[in-house]
This record gives sequence, structure tokens and C-alpha cells, in this order.
Amino acid sequence: MKTSQLNKKFKKATKAQKRVMIAQDVLDQIRAKRYRAVTGKWVDPIWKRDSESQKIKFTPNHSAKDAFENKAIDYCKVCALGGLFMSCTNLNNHTTIENLDIEASIYLGDYIEFNGKISNGLNKIFSYKQLQLIESFFEGGEGYFQSHKDDNYDEEKGIFYESYSNDKRLEIIMQNIIDNDGTFKPNKLNIRKKATNSFTPTSLTK
Repeated sequence: MKTSQLNKKFKKATKAQKRVMIAQDVLDQIRAKRYRAVTGKWVDPIWKRDSESQKIKFTPNHSAKDAFENKAIDYCKVCALGGLFMSCTNLNNHTTIENLDIEASIYLGDYIEFNGKISNGLNKIFSYKQLQLIESFFEGGEGYFQSHKDDNYDEEKGIFYESYSNDKRLEIIMQNIIDNDGTFKPNKLNIRKKATNSFTPTSLTK
């Protein structure tokens, strides 16, 4: 489906459908090597330096989606929330280069924590609790939301972090969101079984 068609579909979708679409786009970008999962960053866009990409002049007011789609941005280093932010941007095209630099590269955690206005509306599509859980599982209970630990999941976060690479953790989280109709459900990961019995998490079996 063309990007313009996806943008129209996204606009008409319910919040749950939007969450599924965003998670699917994250998966697609990881598999296309356009996202590289890292810890300790929100979004770090890596711009191309070759002469061809320099023909496209992007000002702070230009669309971040267009820069990514045209591959002037070669790829992005992202954490879980950074991946969600970029894919939400890809799907709704409301974020400028300046928004990307300020909201996603530096202050994304603060915007979510204090319910700030994010250009692509990510924190209106996903609840605060969901964003906190997603990020904290990806970061193994550390990162921005480490002071908001949920005692029911503290041990699982560490096991999950140690069991998989950055890219694989991000893939599993996104597949979990898709499998559960737009809601991240850590109890569906079967983390303890994976750690002790080498079972495959449910989110990878579909």
C-alpha cells in the first residue's frame, strides 16, 4: 500500500487500529533495516551524506516523514518509544524536522510524562501507562521510566532484557501489540517460561 493510502487509512482508523498500524510499521522498518534498536536514545536520525541526498534540501519546517521516505534520513536509531514515534510520524505526516529534533531526539520522555502536546499525537493514541510499560520492558526496567517501576513486572523486565537483542526485544513488543489488538500485554510474553524452559514467547508464534 502506498504511503498516501496508509495516511488516509490511518486518519480514519480507531485508536486501537492506529496502535496496531504503528506497531506493524515499526516491525516493517526493523526488518527493512531502517530502524536499529538501541537503548538510551529516543530517536537518532542518521542522515545520508552522499551527493544525491544533498539535492533534497530539508528545512526545519519540512516533513520528517518525507525525509525518511525519500531516504535523506538513511535510518534511525530508536528505543521502543522512539520507534513508535517515528512510525506514528510515518503514518500521519504531522511532524516536521524541527519537531523530530526537539520532541523525539531530546524530550520525548518529558512530553509523555507531563502530557505535553506531541505533533503526531502519539500520547493521545497510546495511554501513559502503555507507553511507560512498553519503554520499561524494552529498557529492562531502566531508562526514563525507571522511577515508575511496577513491582508486578520488575523481575520479568530484567529477564526479558537479558534474553534478547535490542532488535528482537523491539520486534517481540510490537508483535505483542499487534496480537492483542493494539494493547501491550506483558503477561502474554511468557517471559518466565522462556527463561527457564526455553519456550518461545506467544507473540512470536503467530
